[in-house]
Amino acid sequence: MKTLQRSAIALATVTGLSLMLTGCSFNPGATSAPVTLPISAGKVTGIVMGGQQPVGNVALQLYAVGTTGYGSAAMPLLTTGAATTTPSGNFNLPSFTCPTANSLVYLVGTGGQPIAAANGNPAVTNNNLALMVGLGACSTITSQFIDMNEITTVATVWALSPFMTGIANVGSSSTNTTGIQNAFTAINSIVNTANGTLLTPTTGLPANETLPAAEINTLADILAYCVNSAGGSASDTPDGHSSGSNCGKLFYLAGGASTTDTITAAMNIAQNPAQNVAYLNDLRDGSAPFQSTLDINSPPSAWTIMINYTGGGLNAPSAIATDSSGNVWVTNSGNNSVSKFQPNGIAISGSSGFTAGGFSAPSALAIDSSGNAWVTNKGNNSITVLNPSGSSGTVYTGNGLSSPNSISIDASSNVWVTNSGSSTVSAFTSSGGTVTGSPYSGGGISSPVAVAINPK
Repeated sequence: MKTLQRSAIALATVTGLSLMLTGCSFNPGATSAPVTLPISAGKVTGIVMGGQQPVGNVALQLYAVGTTGYGSAAMPLLTTGAATTTPSGNFNLPSFTCPTANSLVYLVGTGGQPIAAANGNPAVTNNNLALMVGLGACSTITSQFIDMNEITTVATVWALSPFMTGIANVGSSSTNTTGIQNAFTAINSIVNTANGTLLTPTTGLPANETLPAAEINTLADILAYCVNSAGGSASDTPDGHSSGSNCGKLFYLAGGASTTDTITAAMNIAQNPAQNVAYLNDLRDGSAPFQSTLDINSPPSAWTIMINYTGGGLNAPSAIATDSSGNVWVTNSGNNSVSKFQPNGIAISGSSGFTAGGFSAPSALAIDSSGNAWVTNKGNNSITVLNPSGSSGTVYTGNGLSSPNSISIDASSNVWVTNSGSSTVSAFTSSGGTVTGSPYSGGGISSPVAVAINPK
């Protein structure tokens, strides 16, 4: 089976960089303030769960993502203390106002009592408990029930990890609003936020998508190991893994003394996926609430959540690129075609891929500012320029093309291609013409295999 694999830790980094979400109108000499969106009380309800048990007295905060840079401060939308869960874990958010209708919001729960009072024993408070879930754009909030637990936390943190530096610091630059929007879309392609479970083929998982359920369940169980406890700190775990509190072990392995809550621990794991993998895989016990899981004796090589996609004509895929809307383009050397997928993995190209334009052993591709895909054809020493819809392609030859195997586009829209067959570099204008002096040789170029553009 031919598949496209996507890492959830890098979901947002493969998305577009320039498409704005909000519209604007031209009014010389005047600017208009963003239009806020009030959401009435009771529109967002739900329950907070630690594994399979409710958590009472959890403090809730709703945030709108920052817009001034990666990891910029998110805007809290609820007055501190305005929302907590009942002893049975339920909540009903009060009214709040979003900065704009397109503001992306996420819900966080901290603290609370995962171990309820029973048999004369008081309830146990865990100040290190922190769970979250991405809700999406404010304009989509009508009446939502949310089941926030470790599964929603894993899905949210791994999707948003390129954009976050902490619980209250999730944001993007104004030039990558599409990227963070696609990250929120990714959350809902992994988990059903209404019941806190992973999607399945019968509950909305796209037919061409396969989730690494065992790995996600394992990560959720690792968080639950701390969540459903009395808390702790890295300092109570001197050897890092075999003694100390449940939370202390997790925090020691996932960042050290600066890690004091389960969201930060999850973020650190997502951003450093190869660190302490085997020891983290051990942080489960016989009551692990999410099944099935990875073998405790066979840890993964890293905690990078890989989602597999099929269809769209994939056949011996050889190169990958993304356009400004976050669509993913793939060259297929097995059937001389190009595949295109939406950011959520749904295939845009048909079962045979895009074939217009004389593809022959396509080896690399780059996307220009107009959304055209420039594809090198190693089999017939040519370049194909495929339009955004994949319906037509223009073929360019000459200019020294010889077994072209990599391609890049500079800020002036010139296209640069390495030629492994002649140890040269060819340069084309945006219209397919030859840049003066091309092809270039010398300078030690010998069987070149890659090309990159210096932005300066």
